[in-house]
Amino acid sequence: MQTPISRYWWVFLLRGIAALLIGLLAIFVPGITFGTLVLFLGAYMFIDGIFSIIAGISARKQSRDWGWYIVSGLFGIIIGVITFANPFATGIALIYIAGVWAIVAGIVEIIVAVRLRKEITGEGWYIAGGILTILFGILIFINPVAGALTLTIIFGIYAIVAGVMLVSLSMRLRKKYKSHRSIPVT
Repeated sequence: MQTPISRYWWVFLLRGIAALLIGLLAIFVPGITFGTLVLFLGAYMFIDGIFSIIAGISARKQSRDWGWYIVSGLFGIIIGVITFANPFATGIALIYIAGVWAIVAGIVEIIVAVRLRKEITGEGWYIAGGILTILFGILIFINPVAGALTLTIIFGIYAIVAGVMLVSLSMRLRKKYKSHRSIPVT
């Protein structure tokens, strides 16, 4: 029996191709790609904000928390508008958030490694990873433009890997779909 998902193998192929193209753009044209990603993020927040408000209004009779949907929606719309009005400011904010995240994550990695030193061996590698993560966060604060380019290239590598995996999956689903189509139904 054919599984329903194999019938849609081509969706995974299209997603994989899109991820590959975005990944290549992120690696070879990181500045433009970062700016585009910021604008897409702004558009997403704006549209999501509209739908959150619609959900809040629709749920006002069924849910006591409907007001939070409205607040979330308004926040999304405001951030979306700010992003379109000044994408540079939003991009810089995202870079600094990533920098703070890296510093905090690095500190946590070091704390966990120190606490685990009695239970594991090689905790020095985890400590070294934490230090590198902190240094990455500090470098983002020192040079945010390089941080944006680095984050975009890392995203590009991720997108390429994800794209290859999706294309591979689509080929396997296509093979399964074709093999099930050729079996006569009795």
